[in-house]
Amino acid sequence: MSLFILLFSFLPVQDSAEVLINRGYNKYLEENYEGAISDFNQALQLAPENAEIYYLRGVCRSNIGLKVAAIKDLNSAIHLNPQYAEAYYEKAYIYLSDQNAQKAIGVLNKVIQLNPKMAEAYISRGTAKCMLNDIQGANADWEKAKELGIDYTGMMICE
Repeated sequence: MSLFILLFSFLPVQDSAEVLINRGYNKYLEENYEGAISDFNQALQLAPENAEIYYLRGVCRSNIGLKVAAIKDLNSAIHLNPQYAEAYYEKAYIYLSDQNAQKAIGVLNKVIQLNPKMAEAYISRGTAKCMLNDIQGANADWEKAKELGIDYTGMMICE
C-alpha cells in the first residue's frame, strides 16, 4: 500500500514539469527567451534529470547571448542523454558563431556519428571547414547535405 501511495505522489510533479516545459516552449516560439528560461528553471526544479529541459534552456540562453551558460546547459543535456544529437548540434552552432571552426568540426563529427542523415550538420561542418580553408572538405559536406535534401550549394562558395 505504501508503494502505491509513493508512486502516486510523483505523478503531479511530472505533470507540473510538463506544463512548465510546454509553457516555456511556447514562450521560446514567441521569442520571449527570458520568460522561457524562467519556466525551464522551474521545470528543472521538478525534473532535474530531464535532458530536454537543459537543451531548451540552452537554446534560449544562446539566443540571448549567454553562450557560456548555454554550453553548460547543453553539456548537462548531453550528460543525461549522450545520444542527444540536437544538443551536440546546438553546441557546435555556438562554436561556429564564435568563429571557432575547429571546435565546431569536432562536435559536428559527433552529431554526424549519432545522426548521419542530419543534413544541417553537413552544412555547418562544411562552413567550418571553409573557414579553415579546407575547400575540398567543405564542398564534400555541402554535396552530402544536398544528397540528404538541403541544397544550398548555389549559395555555398568556398574559395
